[in-house]
Amino acid sequence: MRFCWLILLLLAPLCRAGDAPLRVMTDLWPPFRMESASGELQGLDIDLLAELSRRTGLRFEVQRVPWARGLAALEQGRADLMTGLARTPERERYIHYLERPYYACAPRFYASPALAAQLGDYAALRGLRIGYVLESAYFQPFDGDAGLDKVGVSNESQLLEMLARGRIDALVGTDCQVDYALLDPALAGRIVKAAYRPAARTELYLGFSRQRLAHLPQLAAALDDLLREGWVARAALRYQPVATSQ
Repeated sequence: MRFCWLILLLLAPLCRAGDAPLRVMTDLWPPFRMESASGELQGLDIDLLAELSRRTGLRFEVQRVPWARGLAALEQGRADLMTGLARTPERERYIHYLERPYYACAPRFYASPALAAQLGDYAALRGLRIGYVLESAYFQPFDGDAGLDKVGVSNESQLLEMLARGRIDALVGTDCQVDYALLDPALAGRIVKAAYRPAARTELYLGFSRQRLAHLPQLAAALDDLLREGWVARAALRYQPVATSQ
């Protein structure tokens, strides 16, 4: 089943018997979270969780669900944390973000080569059907612009399929994710970046449910160490499109 439980138990020698794993909600978002041929999760975020587990002794149970459902689980206190979170005032009502982002991408628009060349500024988006992922945060004014014809779906793979089939005119996404997806020969050359480049940056955070903060200080200290050591930057080199898009 597409949204079945995918459990990742990251065992570390420091774990005490009986410690409950922290529940992490996520969805596929290559190259940060991907599914291998054997059905296991992999990618930069999974590597990060594994290293945090090794350093802290904490374990993580990762559940793959639609992005909006994962956010709802944090809001309701049914999960501990998520990775790859953009920071917004709305989410800060129920999410406590770790202070430092661990990575950054940029929001970009994508379309067919002919249309992409014509999208030179924000005003050119008017009248187009623009795909986006529900409950995602891109940039202002786009996120709050009710005058645009937006088509919300569950994930980026749906957007790319819809754009390739002409069901939408353009899509908005983050460059480090969509650029990686466009390495697929079936999409290469058919979908390209629009000329318009929003003056925005999407920083990615780890965020905890405000109802489940017991382990936040421990993970925040470990993440600070990783960033200071350059561990995340080195890990990103395994996923070259990520490393080159910052």
